[in-house]
Amino acid sequence: MNRGALFGVALFASLTAAACGSYSSHVEADDAALGRVVVYRNGIAYYERKAEVHEGALTLTVPQDKIDDFLKSLTVRDAVSGKPLPVSFPTQGAAQDGNVDMTVQIDEPGVHQVVLTYITESPAWKPSYRVVLEDGKVKVQGWAVVDNTSGESWRDVKVGVGSSSALSFRYDLRSVRLVHRETLHTNDRFAVAPPTGGATRTEKEDQAVVAAFDATTIPGGAERPVEADAESDYYGPSPGEERVASRGDSAGAKRKTPASTAKPAPPPRPAADAARAASVKALADRLRGKGGKVTIEGYAAAGEYDPSNAGNDRANWLRNALIQEGIAPARIEAVSRGYVAGQAGGVKVVEEATSAQEAALEGDPIGESHFESQVPMTVEKGTSALVSILDKEADGSVVYLYDAESERGNDRYAFKAVRFMNPTSSTLETGPMTVYGDGRFIGEGLTDPIPPMSTAIVPYALDRQVIIEKDVTSGDKIARLLTLQRGILRSEVQHSRTTKLKITSILHEETAVFLRHTVRKGWALTKSPEVYEKQGEAHLFKVTLAPGATKTIEIVESTPLVKTIDVRGDEGVELVRVFLEGDSVDKRFAEPMKKLLAVYSEMADVRQAISAARERIAEFRMRMEELQQQITSLDGVRGGNQLMRHLQAKMKDVSDRVQQGTIDIVNLQEKLMLARVRFQDGVSELSFESQVSAAKKAPEATPGG
Repeated sequence: MNRGALFGVALFASLTAAACGSYSSHVEADDAALGRVVVYRNGIAYYERKAEVHEGALTLTVPQDKIDDFLKSLTVRDAVSGKPLPVSFPTQGAAQDGNVDMTVQIDEPGVHQVVLTYITESPAWKPSYRVVLEDGKVKVQGWAVVDNTSGESWRDVKVGVGSSSALSFRYDLRSVRLVHRETLHTNDRFAVAPPTGGATRTEKEDQAVVAAFDATTIPGGAERPVEADAESDYYGPSPGEERVASRGDSAGAKRKTPASTAKPAPPPRPAADAARAASVKALADRLRGKGGKVTIEGYAAAGEYDPSNAGNDRANWLRNALIQEGIAPARIEAVSRGYVAGQAGGVKVVEEATSAQEAALEGDPIGESHFESQVPMTVEKGTSALVSILDKEADGSVVYLYDAESERGNDRYAFKAVRFMNPTSSTLETGPMTVYGDGRFIGEGLTDPIPPMSTAIVPYALDRQVIIEKDVTSGDKIARLLTLQRGILRSEVQHSRTTKLKITSILHEETAVFLRHTVRKGWALTKSPEVYEKQGEAHLFKVTLAPGATKTIEIVESTPLVKTIDVRGDEGVELVRVFLEGDSVDKRFAEPMKKLLAVYSEMADVRQAISAARERIAEFRMRMEELQQQITSLDGVRGGNQLMRHLQAKMKDVSDRVQQGTIDIVNLQEKLMLARVRFQDGVSELSFESQVSAAKKAPEATPGG
């Protein structure tokens, strides 16, 4: 007797005669003929069988390890009336030889046509595609590789394949379940058992601290700039300042000596900066492989001035650094915890846990698909079949695709690709795609799921005839002021990233090039070619090139950052200068700041004059050395007295010029010092707080809060 049916379920039909009840006639498997099989991609298959029963009962024999799937999905109905028929089976433990006999009850006399449908485990089918390019047309063909591991041959069966987002699982329906019930006694007192206790958890326990930085690693505010002339023009913290915050945090410094006596502070340490950059990059690499959201908590140190802003500065500094490393802004939130007793100044990076359900949904099928053979076919047991599921012409053409983002992409050349529309009402599942053209093989690719009537671009060759030169730059522009205190400006900055692509075609025909560019969550396109279409989360920009032509395009995207800027440095001054050129700038800030910028420009002019004077003095000194060597060589030479007197006169003239240049530099340095004092005094007196910032200002955290 055949113990194996399609996909592991052994199904036999037996007819038990009701008359006299004295005999039983066994019907072979062919009498419960398999008529249709549909194999799915999620590990199951759908069966449809038909049987003819004469005044009796239909007995189905099912392997015990498949009974749960069978009970979960079995439908039995009269083929004529459509009436469902009951099924009885022995309770668990009554099976013999590893099989379970299930009896379909037929109470009415006569001959009955019975239809049975069910699902059970199955190997997933595998798609394989062909694309044929002929005379400017695109023809798409598809096959499904189906494996018959059922133990029975499929003869004259309509075989179909499909996929969907339908969920599939095992579920125990056969085991006997007893429910314990509480026994109650009327008017009797009894002790009520309390509910089971257990550990509690807060929302934060669903999060994990993935990194921490102390205040010496993460700046607490804007770093003080080092100007071009570090010897005389650097205005850093004086030796008399007591540092209670991290390096560069002017808000946390308590001045004990006048600014006029300040001496240059040491320049930033390259080794420390490199170590900090490496730590940030390592954190970005760790977060890049995950999909959860990240919260950066900033903390102020004990005794720090304005704890809320100090924590906010640290958190936003790290957030900005991670964004520049490629982490999507929408994933990162910066919050200030202010001062918390027992917590040192710095930041904590907390990652929210990704739920199992969210993780399971990643990579789920897109839409549904169903293909079925038009004529019955035979697949012997233990063999596999290549079932034709698609053979249609599609709207499409040969194009080029520039993809520098994918794992196997290329940032120098564009791939040759076929672009076509799915001509069916079903999703074409992920699978290999072989491309033929002019009667020969020209490449192959791999496609992601293609929803019904949607367009796909599948690269299949890299012929290096479309060349791309890529250049990426970034910049900041102040979008909105928040606060300004003692030269430290907190503002909302529009951080932009510009991708410039120079595209050159060496083909002898017009070419369409699609540029694949993903805009990460939290970023927005501000300038780009027309968005032709999207591929998943990526944008596709179309560029048409004439034979041998070159085009340059720019893709600009931006994201808002909260940034702390020192308006006493070149970078901060330039950002403020550009901001003041815009419209609707608050006059409370614009008018005094323009006067300060004029002073800063005066300082820049004086520094330039000092630099030029020093260069002239250096040239004069070189000339003096040359004259001295010439005078020495003429000493004792007969007839050289007149030439020596001439050289000595030149020496005196050059010496006078060096002396005058030195005096000029001293005068210029005094002028620069006076201008610097005016500038620093003006900056220290200037304060500003936007109405938006004042309205949203959070109360300072209390110790231990």
